[in-house]
Amino acid sequence: MDDQIDVLAIDDDKFVQKMIVKALESNSLKVRTADDGESGIEEATRRVPGIILLDVEMPGINGYEVCDRLRSLEATKEIPIVFLSSHGSLRERLQGYEVGADDYIVKPFEAEFLLTRINVLIKYHLEKQELRQQYLLAQSTAITAMTGAGELAVAMRFLEKSLTYQNINDLAQGLLDSLDQISLNCCAMIIENDQSLWYSSDSSVSPLEKELIEMCDKEARFLDFGGRTIINYPRISLLVKNMPLDDPERYGRIKDLLPILLSAVNAKVNSLGTQEALTQQSLHQMDSFKMIRQSLFNLGTTIVKNHKASTATMNNLVHELSDDFLRMGLEEDQEEYLLSRVDSAIDEAMKKMDAGREIRQALTFILTNLNSVTAKQQELLDAYIASLATEVVEQSGDLDDNVELF
Repeated sequence: MDDQIDVLAIDDDKFVQKMIVKALESNSLKVRTADDGESGIEEATRRVPGIILLDVEMPGINGYEVCDRLRSLEATKEIPIVFLSSHGSLRERLQGYEVGADDYIVKPFEAEFLLTRINVLIKYHLEKQELRQQYLLAQSTAITAMTGAGELAVAMRFLEKSLTYQNINDLAQGLLDSLDQISLNCCAMIIENDQSLWYSSDSSVSPLEKELIEMCDKEARFLDFGGRTIINYPRISLLVKNMPLDDPERYGRIKDLLPILLSAVNAKVNSLGTQEALTQQSLHQMDSFKMIRQSLFNLGTTIVKNHKASTATMNNLVHELSDDFLRMGLEEDQEEYLLSRVDSAIDEAMKKMDAGREIRQALTFILTNLNSVTAKQQELLDAYIASLATEVVEQSGDLDDNVELF
């Protein structure tokens, strides 16, 4: 038996008091006594005992009233109480149970019997205390787990929704809104096209905050100072202004959670940059194709016009030469010789111009293919832009603010 257990016996019968003292002190239990209910309550509150033996029938207030009052006091509401009574009917036992008693012993009783019941009750009380401690620990663990799950749910929602953001401003605001949901006051610097963009939960970033973020060693992932932390990634640096130093568990969860969020932001910033570059490249290609197509069309048109003009010029030249030969009075053989030379030159020129048809056909083929490529490029660009818009709508409709993990 634990020699630290303190027993308070409240009984107006001196004989019973002596018997209790003798039986318990011989077994290393400390025993105090009180002669009535009022003095028993006073003694119990003066120094809280480990167990109370309480007589039912006493002058003044009876044992039931004493028990009821002891259970209403903060200091004694958990103390084991054993009723001692000469009546052992079910009604008396039920009445004792209703006012909060833990056991009920009928007088007269043997000392050994009393000692055994006390041992059982003390063991029960210790087990009850241990179970209560385990319950409180489990409750605390459950609350911590639920809090952590809530924070994780916020992070998961942001990761899902980050897929729908189409510009840096929406991405940054989404991050700050998510951090606000877990009670973090932050400001951030995002690098886009070598330009620093600033965002804050307070809608403004002080000059000193900007200097701290800009001067921070970007090779260091975390920089802690006081209740503040700077987290660095290539495309984003975040300053948390109210890290929960008074709650080590939550502080650890936050430091585990922030890299997940910021790595997603960093990847999305890179993705948005690549997306913008690809879109601009596609637009430039389409503009280039259109310019080449127009140039080829103009070139083909010019070739056709020049061929017609050259043919007409040569035909006019033949007619004019025939007239000139007549006026020159050349011999017949001379005239035939010159006309033969002119005809040969014209035939050769016509052959050369006929080769221009092949060029025109080749250009027509190139132009047709450019038209096809331009049309397909436009279709791809339109489909890509439409898919982004559809993705935003679907994500906005599917995502719920009340994300549940289980």
